[in-house]
Amino acid sequence: METDRNKGHERETLRNSSIFSLFTSFSRVLGLLRDMLKAYAFGTGMFSVAFDIAFRLNNMLRNLVAEGALSQAFVPLYTKYEREGKEAAREAAGAVIVFVAIAMSGLTAIIILLLPYLMPLILADDRIPADEMRLIVNLSQLLFPYLVMMSVASLYMGIQYSHKIFWAASFGPALLNIVILVVFGAYALLVRGSHGKFGEESIYIFSFATLAAAVAQVVFQIYTVHRRNLAPRYRFDFRHSALKALGSLMLPAVFSASMQELGQLIDVYLATTLTAKVPEAISALTYSHRLIQLPIGIFGVAVATASLPQLAKLHHESLGSGSNKIFSDSLQYSTRLNFFFLLPAVSGLVVFGEPIVRLIFERGAFGARSTEVTTLALQCYAPGILAYSLQKLFTVSLYARMNTRTPAVVTAISLVLNFSLSLALMQTLLHGGLALGSAIAAWCGVIMYSVILWRGKVLQDLSRLVKELLKILGINAIFTALLVVLRLYVFPASALLQLAFSIPIALGAYFALARAVHLDEAKLFFGIFKKIASKFSSAKKV
Repeated sequence: METDRNKGHERETLRNSSIFSLFTSFSRVLGLLRDMLKAYAFGTGMFSVAFDIAFRLNNMLRNLVAEGALSQAFVPLYTKYEREGKEAAREAAGAVIVFVAIAMSGLTAIIILLLPYLMPLILADDRIPADEMRLIVNLSQLLFPYLVMMSVASLYMGIQYSHKIFWAASFGPALLNIVILVVFGAYALLVRGSHGKFGEESIYIFSFATLAAAVAQVVFQIYTVHRRNLAPRYRFDFRHSALKALGSLMLPAVFSASMQELGQLIDVYLATTLTAKVPEAISALTYSHRLIQLPIGIFGVAVATASLPQLAKLHHESLGSGSNKIFSDSLQYSTRLNFFFLLPAVSGLVVFGEPIVRLIFERGAFGARSTEVTTLALQCYAPGILAYSLQKLFTVSLYARMNTRTPAVVTAISLVLNFSLSLALMQTLLHGGLALGSAIAAWCGVIMYSVILWRGKVLQDLSRLVKELLKILGINAIFTALLVVLRLYVFPASALLQLAFSIPIALGAYFALARAVHLDEAKLFFGIFKKIASKFSSAKKV
């Protein structure tokens, strides 16, 4: 009976992750097209660097509030109120949304006024020309309303996650990228047809497109929730118990997320100190970070996001039964999924980093030098892909248990490690040292989480998990060796042919090996394909 329940939870996790992955894949591909358009127009030059710095503080606060502490604390809280009744959940959601909209609007207005004074403090301003600093401040002020819209959108997405509606929330970022591509793409065609030069006004147009995309995103999420008859009961009730509960959950989570974002700010500061040696450092780190976010978003974030409402439900059930076994089994399964799908991505980006960057970005203002510095950052970031995803999963598993303090402690320790490692490694690897320091610190965080979860008996009976992970590591060693051989001896001069032939061959071998050693993940993966094929053949017959 318990085995059947575990299988049911595993199938549900994979199904929900697959839905999230499908739409996230679409979004990430569009995101790459957006970055290709930006790279074509601005390369890694001054305008690109100014936008990346200006958007970094905004993005930092968005990750801190909207997609970090706020959304992760809101889902288990909403689930708790929903157990009390539909109306209770609607009232709680309405009170939270109204409060967050007002609070974030006030915070945004204050930050916009303070930005001319904040930016020189955050950056090594003595290394940045006055004209570039002025542009950075202006762009940052223009972009900051993005924070309000994404904070509100994240709450509507949290409502959808709680009701296991994953397609709309994961399609939202795709819509955001579509708007940017349409607006700035049309402008780029006009520029190319006239003088062909992208000046300072062009980066303002790109920023306006980004802001318009955020409006489209929040409108779409509100529409989806209302269309599903899940509309919150909006009210100015700042004494609602949900706000107090959310605050107690969020405070440690905010601290945890702020430590992560502070790490990114430190990276930006350290990167600006490298301006004399690598003036392209910040943009190179940004483009490479986008590339590693592709597998993280498609698999790592998908698994963690799909797991959160399910783990929250299992935790509430375990309080009644007194057993954590099903919770532990579900978490172990999500861990195996991360290893199975993300280790090949790590190997692929390390071995094929240069042809991937060259094929995706090298055109227009993005030249050979830009490819060189971006490839170094990418290959140093890549080893941390699995660690970033596992940290997200383990954090989510603790949030599902209403524990936000432990992630705060782990993140604070990881930040100190990140700063120390980055400072040491950048002496020899320059901006690559910043990326590698982040990756190593992430793995240290994973080790700390694993020990805490094991000692707290959240992870139980690890023998099967270790056995399955060793199988996955074994077939990945073979997969990596095959990639190296294909990289060196199959079409070594052509990036397009290398990627078109080498990666599909290696992935085919990977899944065949996984099936041969009887990995459950491979069985379920092939099972999904069989179901799709049978439905397709049935549709053809009809």
